[in-house]
Amino acid sequence: MVKYMLSSELEVAAPAEFVWAVFSSKEVPKLVPKLLPSAFEKVKILEGDGGLGTVIDLVYPQGHVPLSYKEKIVTVNNQERLKETQQIEGGYLDMGVTFLIESFQMIEKDADSCIIKSTVRYEVPDDLAHNVSHLISADHLLTMAKVGAKYALSLRQ
Repeated sequence: MVKYMLSSELEVAAPAEFVWAVFSSKEVPKLVPKLLPSAFEKVKILEGDGGLGTVIDLVYPQGHVPLSYKEKIVTVNNQERLKETQQIEGGYLDMGVTFLIESFQMIEKDADSCIIKSTVRYEVPDDLAHNVSHLISADHLLTMAKVGAKYALSLRQ
C-alpha cells in the first residue's frame, strides 16, 4: 500500500476565523456550484443539511476523470478550523484507491491574514499507484480555496 499526501497553501488577507466561517458553513455544498458553475454538472446533497455527516453526489462535465463520486463531510473542527471530506463511492475508489480524504484548514498568520491549506491524502495498492497517481492532485482544491477566499473577501466589503 502506498500513501500519498498532496497539499497547497493560499495566503488570504482576512482573519482565519472570518474565512473559516465561510468554509465551515452548511451552505458550502450549495455555494460551490454557484461559484464554480463550469466545474460541475451536478452537486446534490443526498443526506444531511450541509454540515457534518452530509453525503454529496458530485458529477463533473463529460471528459473529466473521474466523472462522478460521492463524498461525505467527516470532519468539521472549529477549534482547528479544519474541514474534511472523504470519498465514499465511485471516483478514485473505482480505480483502486482504498482511501481518499480532502481537507481545508484555515491557519492564522496574524490578526488580519491567514493561510488556507488544502490537502489530499490517499492510499492505493502498490500495483495500482501508477494508474491513478498522475490523476490526483491538489489543484482543484487550490481553485476552490481561491474562489472561497474571494467570496469571503466580498462579504467583508
